[in-house]
Amino acid sequence: MSNVGGLRTGHGAGRRRPAWITGTVAEAHRLTSEPLARLRRGRLPLAFGSAAAVLVLWSLHFSALGTYVLRLISDVSASTPFYLVIVRLPASMYAPAPNLPVWGSLLQVFAVFGIAEACVGRRRTLTVALTATFLCTLSGRIMCYLGPGTVVGLPWISRYVSDTGPSAAVVALVAYVCCVRRAPRALTVLLTSMVTEVTLLPNLAGREHVVAIALGIIAALSVPAARRLRRASRGALSPDSGIVTDDHAVLP
Repeated sequence: MSNVGGLRTGHGAGRRRPAWITGTVAEAHRLTSEPLARLRRGRLPLAFGSAAAVLVLWSLHFSALGTYVLRLISDVSASTPFYLVIVRLPASMYAPAPNLPVWGSLLQVFAVFGIAEACVGRRRTLTVALTATFLCTLSGRIMCYLGPGTVVGLPWISRYVSDTGPSAAVVALVAYVCCVRRAPRALTVLLTSMVTEVTLLPNLAGREHVVAIALGIIAALSVPAARRLRRASRGALSPDSGIVTDDHAVLP
C-alpha cells in the first residue's frame, strides 16, 4: 500500500504545472470570468456602445461630407488649439487611428472596455479612459514642444501627426485593471511590449503608450489612497471625534 501511495504521490507531483503557468491561468480567470458572464447576459452596455461609436466614426470616411464632419468633431494633433482638444476629446478617443485598422480598434475597445466595465464599473472606466486620452495628448504636445534636441522630445513634424484613436485609453485601462485585480504577469507583458514598441518605433504613438501605462498605474495606486483619505475625513467629522455634528459643534 505504501508503494502504491508513493507512486500516486509521485505521479501527481510530476504532473504539477509550473508556478508561472498556474499564476497566468489564475490571472486570466480573474480578469475574464465576470466580463464573460456579463457578456452572456448582454450586460456590457459601455463595451457595446464604445464599439458602435468606433464603427460609426469609421463609416464617416466613405463620403466627403462624412470626412469633413469627422475632422471637425474628432481631429486632434499637437498643433490643435487647446480648447478644441478638450471639445473633441470624446470623439477623438473613438475616432480611427492613423496606423490601426478598424477591426483592431473594434477588438481593442470591445475587449478592454468590456473587461474594465465588468471589473471596475462604467463610471471609473470612462474616467480613466478619457483622462488618459487627454493627458497623453497633452504629453505629446509637450514632447513636440521640447523638440528633437532633448531625450524625450520629438521632431517638429510630429506636431501635425493625427493623434486620434483608442490606443492610449486601452493601454491605460489594461494597466489600471491589472493593478486593481492583482495581475502582475499581464502588467509585465504589457509594459515589456510597450517599451519594445517605443524602442523600435520612437514615434508619438509609442511614447504616448508608455505614458498611458504610467497613468493607469498611478490611477490604480490613487484609489486606495483616496479611500483612506475619505475614511479619515469621515472619522474627523464624526460626532465621536469631538469636532462636528449635524448642527452643533461638540467641544472636546
